[in-house]
Order: sequence, then structure tokens, then C-alpha cells
Amino acid sequence: MIVLPRDENGKLLYHVKLVVQEILKNTRSRQISIKLRTLLRYAYISYKRNTTDLNIIRGLVPRIRPPAKLSNQYFYREMENMLRRNFRVTIERRRQFKYVTFYRE
Repeated sequence: MIVLPRDENGKLLYHVKLVVQEILKNTRSRQISIKLRTLLRYAYISYKRNTTDLNIIRGLVPRIRPPAKLSNQYFYREMENMLRRNFRVTIERRRQFKYVTFYRE
């Protein structure tokens, strides 16, 4: 039984998890590196449009932006913790951006 969160932050974190699962399912390489900010944008579009289709999400990225209340260090920290709990990841800073590297098993 899957328990869905009630608040908006929890729902968005749930969509982050769904988007990451979709990305890992559709890739062939053993590891994938993505900006944390890009991952937030993908998850927000997935949440608003209720889809996990990566082609639709990537097409909407230039048009839909997450609100400023979500793109802050506190929500990014929650995202990092959730990703560490659920996936094999390393998080590193490259060129003033945080990147998440996922490792497939």
C-alpha cells in the first residue's frame, strides 16, 4: 500500500522520486548525472501535469517554472535527503551547481 503525502512539498518530493525512477528505467548507462535544479523542474512539471512521460516533461521545461518558495536551499536539502534514502547517489558541487549522480544496480 502506497501512502501519498498530503502537503505540497511532500507531493513534490514524491514526484521527484517518480521522475528519477523513470529516468533510471529509460537509460542504458550505469550512471547518470543531473543538476538538482533540473530535477526540481522536472518534478514540478510532473506534479502539475500529472505525468511521468519524460518527452512531455522535457518539452514543457522552458515554459513552466517552479515557484520561488520551492527553489530554495531548504527544499533542495529535503530533496537531497530523500534521494539519499531511496537511491544510490552522490551529490557534488560542480561549477557553482549541485549535481546528483545516480548509479544503477
